[in-house]
Order: sequence, then C-alpha cells, then structure tokens
Amino acid sequence: MLVYKTKKFIFVMALTIIVLVLVLVLAFSLSIDNSFVTAQTKDLPRSSSSNQGKVFVMYAASLLKTFEDNFGPSFQKETGYTYEGEARGSVQVANMIIDGLRTPDVFVSAGTIPIMKLMNSSTGNNNGGGIGKSSSSTNLAEWLVKFASAEMVIAYSPTSHFYSDLEKAGIGEIPWYEVVSKQGFKFGRTDPELDPKGYYMIITAKLSNIYYNDSTIKQRILGDDDRNPKQIFPEEILKSILEQDQLDAVAAYKHEAVARGLPYITLPPQINLADPTFSDFYKRAFYTLDSGQIVFGEPIYFSVTIPETVKNLSGAISFVNFLLSTKGERILKSQGLNYIKPVIEGKTDKVPSSIRNVTEPIKQLVS
Repeated sequence: MLVYKTKKFIFVMALTIIVLVLVLVLAFSLSIDNSFVTAQTKDLPRSSSSNQGKVFVMYAASLLKTFEDNFGPSFQKETGYTYEGEARGSVQVANMIIDGLRTPDVFVSAGTIPIMKLMNSSTGNNNGGGIGKSSSSTNLAEWLVKFASAEMVIAYSPTSHFYSDLEKAGIGEIPWYEVVSKQGFKFGRTDPELDPKGYYMIITAKLSNIYYNDSTIKQRILGDDDRNPKQIFPEEILKSILEQDQLDAVAAYKHEAVARGLPYITLPPQINLADPTFSDFYKRAFYTLDSGQIVFGEPIYFSVTIPETVKNLSGAISFVNFLLSTKGERILKSQGLNYIKPVIEGKTDKVPSSIRNVTEPIKQLVS
C-alpha cells in the first residue's frame, strides 16, 4: 500500500513538473512572438484614431495609371489611410455625384467645369454628414484648387500600320492631321458629354481649322458628328484599346502618354490648350454641351475639391494636402503633368486651413 502511494505521489509530481515546463515554454513563445510583431510594426505607417479608414477618391480617368500605380499607394504608405480610387470621365463623375450615385471624399477633375457644376448644384441634405453645414440647401462643392496643367497630344500605337507616317508627323515632316485623316486610319477619343478631353479634342480640331487656315481639318479627322460613334470610347479603356492595336492613335493628354510609355505627337501651343499665352486664341473655339452650356477653349488645368458628400473629412484633407505637397508634386511631374502653384477658386473661407495655407486665392465668392 505504501509502495502504491509512493508511486502515485511520484506520478503526480512528474505531471506537475511537465505542466509547469509547458507553461514556461508557452509564455516564452508568446514573448518572442510579441517582440517580433512589435519589431515588424515599427516600419509600418502609424495610424491614430483620426487617420483610420478609407479615403474614397473619384478622379479623371486620364489619371488612372498615375493614381493607381503611383499616387494612391504612395499616399497610403505615407499617411496610413486606405486609398480607394475610381476613375471615370470628369463630367460623368460630376453627374453621378449630383444624381446621388456616388459619394466620394475627394474629386480630382480634368478642367474646372465638372467641379463648377457641383458648385452650382445643391442638395437638400448633407449626404451623410458633409463638411458639417446645417443649412437645408448646400452646394455640392464650395471651392476648387487648380494644381497642374495638361497638354493635348496625339498618342499612337508603335505597332500601327501608319507608324512610319506618325513618326514623320512627330518630327514635322508631315502634317499630323494629314496622317490622322488617312483612309483606314482608326482614331479614338472620348465622349464630349462625359469627359472634358472629349470636348477639348473638338476644340483643338476647331482651332486647327483657324491656325492652319484650313476649314476642312476638323471634319476630316473627327467626321461629321462631334459624337462620331466610330471614334467614341469610354475614357477608362481608351488607352488600353490603343495598346491592344484596335486603334492607330487617340486624343490624349501628354501625361497619359508619358505614364504609359506611348509615343506621341506634340501639337503647336496655339492648339494644344497648354499655354496661357494663347488664352485669347483658345477662346475662338468652343463646344456646346447637350445641356446648353458653352465650353470655350482655355488652358487645361487639373483641379481638386472635397465635395459635400465627404464621409472621411480628415482623410480627404490629408489626401489633398499630399496632392499639393512636395512629394505629390514630384510624383505628378514624374508622370508628365505640368505642376503649377496651387490656386483656389470659389469660397476661400470654406477651404480647410491646412489646404488654404499652401494655395493662392484667385476668385473669392460671396458665402
């Protein structure tokens, strides 16, 4: 009986020792894991309760590659916010916001007219909060900041059957419009009712008639219909269609061609809508939208606003600040955009102070 109790005691003690060893091993393992996680997270973006969550940015589809491959990831890494982007024609974005189909935190537009549409449109509520206004009727946007300029070019496929002629046009040996208007040449552009580049191309063609003193150029390169269905493609896929050899050339902004590594024909400054020196000449051509609004030729500026649909205001402000920062400027320039000193249009008193501090007011509207 004593032997049995002794064996039982030894067994219990051994079991206890084993359990204690296992507990010590587990505790040491957890300590190591915790140290490893801590070491890993030291290099990750720091986030506080004020900069968590996503920032939903709708932007001109001509910025698709720039924003998705470069700018968006850089913003996310720099700030800790989650970047979410959607690319469409800028006029289409404005229409979707007005119709309540999208509620972005930030809107980056080609040209200023799409944001102006929001500044002239109102909503009876704040769409989930807005920027904290209490009035029953609120403009969908109060201000915009112009931060870069664009330049119209003709981007073309390096595998086009007309490649040799396009190369000659690029160095001035052949008029560019003679090549684009050749029999069988497939030219692509965007819908002027949905995308500013669509109506800018029409204006460029009209200016070509004047500049080259040839009233047939526009009709020869674009056809009889400003919305020629053989040439109109969605902005989001136009360059992809070109790269798939379904088109010979497309109307493009210079930065799009640079970002995608596409060859392009530089147009004279009198028609490329990039040189403020020729602003008066640009105004000689215009396009009339279906709404009746007349769009006159003007230098093309990219602009940004925080619309009243904003849900993550601190994230939206952070995005715009990054866009206007030295790092943002460096990214945009590397992608072929012409960066300018940021300029405010609209109600400057409604612009968040951190954004206002790096801009110059150009037009003060009455609140």
